[in-house]
Amino acid sequence: MKFTAAILATASAANSGIAGDLVAADSHFWSNAGAISQNADSILKSPWWDGKFDKAMDDAFHMCTTGSHVDLDIIWECGKKVTAATFDKNPSFNLMGRYAASQFHQLDQDGDGQLNFDEFKRGFAGFFSTVGSTLVDIYDADGNGRLEGQENHDMHLGLNNIWDEFSSDKNRELITPILDTWVGSDLDKNVDTLSKAEMTEQAILHSVPYW
Repeated sequence: MKFTAAILATASAANSGIAGDLVAADSHFWSNAGAISQNADSILKSPWWDGKFDKAMDDAFHMCTTGSHVDLDIIWECGKKVTAATFDKNPSFNLMGRYAASQFHQLDQDGDGQLNFDEFKRGFAGFFSTVGSTLVDIYDADGNGRLEGQENHDMHLGLNNIWDEFSSDKNRELITPILDTWVGSDLDKNVDTLSKAEMTEQAILHSVPYW
Protein backbone atom coordinates (compact mmCIF):
# COMPACT_ATOMS: atom_id res chain seq x y z
CA MET A 1 0.00 0.00 0.00
CA LYS A 2 1.38 3.38 -0.91
CA PHE A 3 1.68 6.42 1.31
CA THR A 4 -1.18 8.37 -0.23
CA ALA A 5 -3.66 5.50 -0.26
CA ALA A 6 -3.18 4.87 3.44
CA ILE A 7 -3.39 8.40 4.74
CA LEU A 8 -5.62 10.13 2.25
CA ALA A 9 -8.29 7.54 3.06
CA THR A 10 -8.94 9.31 6.36
CA ALA A 11 -8.25 12.88 5.22
CA SER A 12 -10.98 15.47 5.19
CA ALA A 13 -12.09 16.10 1.62
CA ALA A 14 -12.55 19.75 2.49
CA ASN A 15 -8.92 20.20 3.50
CA SER A 16 -7.25 20.45 0.10
CA GLY A 17 -4.05 21.90 1.61
CA ILE A 18 -3.33 18.77 3.63
CA ALA A 19 -4.31 16.54 0.73
CA GLY A 20 -1.95 18.45 -1.54
CA ASP A 21 0.94 17.97 0.84
CA LEU A 22 0.26 14.26 1.01
CA VAL A 23 0.07 13.88 -2.75
CA ALA A 24 3.46 15.60 -2.97
CA ALA A 25 4.79 13.35 -0.21
CA ASP A 26 3.67 10.24 -2.08
CA SER A 27 5.48 11.29 -5.23
CA HIS A 28 8.72 12.19 -3.49
CA PHE A 29 8.83 9.56 -0.75
CA TRP A 30 8.70 6.49 -2.95
CA SER A 31 11.04 7.84 -5.61
CA ASN A 32 13.48 8.89 -2.88
CA ALA A 33 13.21 5.52 -1.13
CA GLY A 34 14.64 3.47 -3.98
CA ALA A 35 17.57 5.76 -4.69
CA ILE A 36 18.46 6.34 -1.05
CA SER A 37 18.22 2.69 -0.01
CA GLN A 38 20.67 1.74 -2.75
CA ASN A 39 23.17 4.25 -1.35
CA ALA A 40 22.59 3.70 2.37
CA ASP A 41 26.22 2.68 2.95
CA SER A 42 27.38 6.13 1.86
CA ILE A 43 24.92 7.71 4.30
CA LEU A 44 26.31 5.66 7.18
CA LYS A 45 29.83 6.80 6.30
CA SER A 46 28.99 10.47 5.80
CA PRO A 47 30.63 12.97 8.20
CA TRP A 48 27.31 14.17 9.62
CA TRP A 49 26.09 10.60 10.29
CA ASP A 50 29.21 8.53 11.03
CA GLY A 51 28.53 6.74 14.33
CA LYS A 52 26.27 9.52 15.62
CA PHE A 53 23.10 7.46 15.67
CA ASP A 54 24.51 4.07 16.65
CA LYS A 55 22.61 3.98 19.95
CA ALA A 56 19.36 5.02 18.27
CA MET A 57 19.80 2.27 15.68
CA ASP A 58 20.52 -0.30 18.38
CA ASP A 59 17.49 0.80 20.41
CA ALA A 60 15.23 0.60 17.37
CA PHE A 61 16.51 -2.88 16.48
CA HIS A 62 15.93 -4.19 20.00
CA MET A 63 12.50 -2.64 20.18
CA CYS A 64 11.67 -5.00 17.36
CA THR A 65 13.45 -8.16 18.53
CA THR A 66 15.37 -9.78 21.37
CA GLY A 67 17.17 -11.94 18.81
CA SER A 68 19.84 -11.29 16.22
CA HIS A 69 17.60 -10.87 13.16
CA VAL A 70 14.34 -9.28 12.10
CA ASP A 71 12.11 -10.31 9.22
CA LEU A 72 9.45 -8.33 7.40
CA ASP A 73 6.65 -9.45 9.73
CA ILE A 74 8.61 -8.31 12.78
CA ILE A 75 9.35 -4.91 11.23
CA TRP A 76 5.68 -4.56 10.28
CA GLU A 77 4.66 -5.11 13.91
CA CYS A 78 7.26 -2.54 15.06
CA GLY A 79 5.84 -0.05 12.62
CA LYS A 80 2.38 -0.64 14.03
CA LYS A 81 3.69 0.22 17.52
CA VAL A 82 5.16 3.50 16.28
CA THR A 83 1.95 4.33 14.43
CA ALA A 84 -0.16 3.62 17.51
CA ALA A 85 1.99 6.03 19.52
CA THR A 86 1.91 8.82 16.96
CA PHE A 87 -0.66 8.70 14.13
CA ASP A 88 -3.24 7.11 16.40
CA LYS A 89 -6.22 8.39 14.40
CA ASN A 90 -4.97 6.41 11.41
CA PRO A 91 -3.74 2.99 12.54
CA SER A 92 -3.09 1.85 8.97
CA PHE A 93 -0.42 4.51 8.40
CA ASN A 94 2.59 2.25 9.24
CA LEU A 95 5.06 4.03 6.98
CA MET A 96 7.93 2.15 8.60
CA GLY A 97 6.38 -1.21 7.72
CA ARG A 98 5.54 -0.23 4.16
CA TYR A 99 9.01 1.18 3.60
CA ALA A 100 10.54 -2.12 4.78
CA ALA A 101 8.23 -4.07 2.48
CA SER A 102 9.12 -1.96 -0.54
CA GLN A 103 12.89 -1.95 0.09
CA PHE A 104 13.48 -5.38 1.65
CA HIS A 105 15.20 -6.76 -1.45
CA GLN A 106 17.70 -3.88 -1.26
CA LEU A 107 18.33 -4.34 2.46
CA ASP A 108 18.54 -8.13 2.65
CA GLN A 109 21.99 -8.31 1.12
CA ASP A 110 22.58 -12.03 1.74
CA GLY A 111 19.09 -12.98 0.55
CA ASP A 112 18.18 -15.07 3.60
CA GLY A 113 14.80 -13.40 4.17
CA GLN A 114 15.98 -11.69 7.36
CA LEU A 115 17.92 -8.59 8.33
CA ASN A 116 20.83 -8.86 10.72
CA PHE A 117 21.84 -5.74 12.62
CA ASP A 118 24.17 -4.47 9.89
CA GLU A 119 21.43 -4.85 7.28
CA PHE A 120 18.93 -3.23 9.64
CA LYS A 121 21.31 -0.27 10.08
CA ARG A 122 21.27 0.27 6.33
CA GLY A 123 17.48 0.23 6.44
CA PHE A 124 17.43 2.63 9.38
CA ALA A 125 19.67 5.05 7.52
CA GLY A 126 17.68 4.70 4.32
CA PHE A 127 14.31 5.16 6.00
CA PHE A 128 15.18 8.30 7.94
CA SER A 129 17.13 9.82 5.05
CA THR A 130 14.06 9.25 2.89
CA VAL A 131 11.87 10.98 5.48
CA GLY A 132 14.26 13.93 5.78
CA SER A 133 14.67 14.31 2.03
CA THR A 134 10.94 14.08 1.42
CA LEU A 135 10.13 16.76 3.99
CA VAL A 136 12.47 19.12 2.18
CA ASP A 137 11.17 18.17 -1.27
CA ILE A 138 7.54 18.86 -0.31
CA TYR A 139 8.19 22.44 0.80
CA ASP A 140 11.22 23.43 -1.30
CA ALA A 141 9.37 25.84 -3.56
CA ASP A 142 12.47 27.21 -5.31
CA GLY A 143 14.09 23.78 -5.78
CA ASN A 144 17.46 24.70 -4.26
CA GLY A 145 17.59 21.61 -2.04
CA ARG A 146 16.98 23.33 1.30
CA LEU A 147 14.24 25.12 3.21
CA GLU A 148 14.56 28.80 4.00
CA GLY A 149 12.36 31.78 4.78
CA GLN A 150 8.75 31.22 3.79
CA GLU A 151 9.50 27.55 3.02
CA ASN A 152 10.36 26.98 6.69
CA HIS A 153 7.11 28.62 7.70
CA ASP A 154 5.14 26.52 5.20
CA MET A 155 6.76 23.33 6.47
CA HIS A 156 5.95 24.23 10.07
CA LEU A 157 2.32 25.02 9.27
CA GLY A 158 1.87 22.02 6.99
CA LEU A 159 3.23 19.50 9.49
CA ASN A 160 1.10 21.00 12.26
CA ASN A 161 -2.01 20.57 10.13
CA ILE A 162 -1.14 17.04 9.05
CA TRP A 163 -0.38 16.05 12.64
CA ASP A 164 -3.72 17.39 13.85
CA GLU A 165 -5.53 15.57 11.06
CA PHE A 166 -4.09 12.17 11.91
CA SER A 167 -3.27 12.35 15.62
CA SER A 168 -5.51 12.89 18.61
CA ASP A 169 -5.20 15.78 21.02
CA LYS A 170 -3.20 13.68 23.46
CA ASN A 171 -0.31 13.78 20.96
CA ARG A 172 -0.27 17.56 20.60
CA GLU A 173 2.54 17.84 23.14
CA LEU A 174 4.71 15.65 20.89
CA ILE A 175 4.60 17.72 17.71
CA THR A 176 5.25 21.21 19.15
CA PRO A 177 8.85 20.59 20.26
CA ILE A 178 9.54 18.64 17.07
CA LEU A 179 8.54 21.55 14.87
CA ASP A 180 10.23 24.13 17.08
CA THR A 181 13.49 22.20 16.83
CA TRP A 182 13.29 21.54 13.11
CA VAL A 183 13.20 25.26 12.47
CA GLY A 184 16.71 26.01 13.72
CA SER A 185 18.81 22.89 13.22
CA ASP A 186 22.34 23.98 12.32
CA LEU A 187 24.48 21.10 11.03
CA ASP A 188 25.66 23.57 8.38
CA LYS A 189 26.05 26.37 10.98
CA ASN A 190 23.24 28.27 9.30
CA VAL A 191 20.19 28.47 11.54
CA ASP A 192 18.13 30.12 8.82
CA THR A 193 18.05 27.11 6.49
CA LEU A 194 17.18 23.42 6.74
CA SER A 195 19.03 20.89 4.60
CA LYS A 196 17.99 17.29 3.94
CA ALA A 197 20.69 16.15 6.37
CA GLU A 198 19.31 18.44 9.08
CA MET A 199 15.75 17.25 8.53
CA THR A 200 16.98 13.65 8.68
CA GLU A 201 18.80 14.29 11.95
CA GLN A 202 15.75 15.84 13.56
CA ALA A 203 13.47 13.05 12.34
CA ILE A 204 15.75 10.53 14.08
CA LEU A 205 16.21 12.49 17.29
CA HIS A 206 12.48 12.96 17.75
CA SER A 207 11.67 9.34 16.99
CA VAL A 208 13.98 8.11 19.76
CA PRO A 209 11.33 8.37 22.55
CA TYR A 210 9.26 5.69 20.80
CA TRP A 211 12.08 3.17 21.13
